[in-house]
Amino acid sequence: MQPENKSKKPTLADIEALTGISKSTISRVLNNSKFVTPEITTKVMAAIEETGYKKNTPKLQTGITITRITLVVGDYVGLSTGFYSYLISHIKEEAQRIHLHVELLVLHNTQNAEAVAAQVAGQEAILLLGLDTPTVLKVIQALGIPAVIINGADLNMVSSCVSPDYTLGAMMATRHLIEAGHRDIRFITAGYRHSLFQRKAGFMRAMELTGTGFDARSQVLTLEDYARNQMQNEALAAEIEADRAGGDFGAAQVIPHALSHGVLAGATALFCVSDMVAISVMDCLRQAGIAVPESVSVVGFDDLAISSLTTPPLTTVRTDFAALTKSAVHLLVTETGQQHDYSVRINTQVHFVARQSVKRLK
Repeated sequence: MQPENKSKKPTLADIEALTGISKSTISRVLNNSKFVTPEITTKVMAAIEETGYKKNTPKLQTGITITRITLVVGDYVGLSTGFYSYLISHIKEEAQRIHLHVELLVLHNTQNAEAVAAQVAGQEAILLLGLDTPTVLKVIQALGIPAVIINGADLNMVSSCVSPDYTLGAMMATRHLIEAGHRDIRFITAGYRHSLFQRKAGFMRAMELTGTGFDARSQVLTLEDYARNQMQNEALAAEIEADRAGGDFGAAQVIPHALSHGVLAGATALFCVSDMVAISVMDCLRQAGIAVPESVSVVGFDDLAISSLTTPPLTTVRTDFAALTKSAVHLLVTETGQQHDYSVRINTQVHFVARQSVKRLK
């Protein structure tokens, strides 16, 4: 009779036999899947503790042909919006998890193609954070460097792109206002980034689908256009267009003029293209003696940490930064090891966050 093998390592089959739970479900528990109920997770974890099962360490480097990722950003990264700080933090976390080094490279908007080429040459793989200008993209593509854009778009569809689903997020926020009884809703935006156009498109689409009606001339206030045409302030308009007017795209300078000239009169809700714009708008309304949400409701977009601390706390749309950065990092890793002639655009999930800056009218 052979002695019992005390050194045999516990397996998934042992956990399955002990719990009656399939190996595929046990694997989902081990991989922190959101599709497993707390009860099953508790049962599996108890069996793991009892048997001493050890999860095999995944070979994270399998198929990874690079050692580092370079984050390429523009001058705007210094703005105190928090958005790109969130992105960089999550990218670093995900890259470290799969043993990739991360470097940061800042390009200035005054650089020509030769200067850009000198900076990016020799990089293994690039994540472009909100940077999708044709000059930069052409240089990177000509050098043959794998690159994925986060929060932007290659309008020639050469480089792949990953962005939050801004259009759907804006539709969620607009529907919420309409369902709360609002009809005269104004959209406050800045018009030069693809991601901002997507939010405007979502607003317009929701207004049209609900039969509320939509008039771009009266319901959309584009900050740089207003500065140029109504304020006759070409310098401010140029600053907004060049991303040098602050994290609120110059809203703190434009909105007081709009309020004093009755441009927003009659509106019961203001949907702002970002939280920073919304926060400046709320401050301008407060200074003008207009109460939020009693007199006018305000909605933002991004759900920055500061948004829950405003008075009242800001209703907004949350970007899932973890999903966004994981998708981008893994897409870039995949593309570095492949030769193909197609690119993809990926939209990641967003979440509507209802707080106290919206008043229900019905």
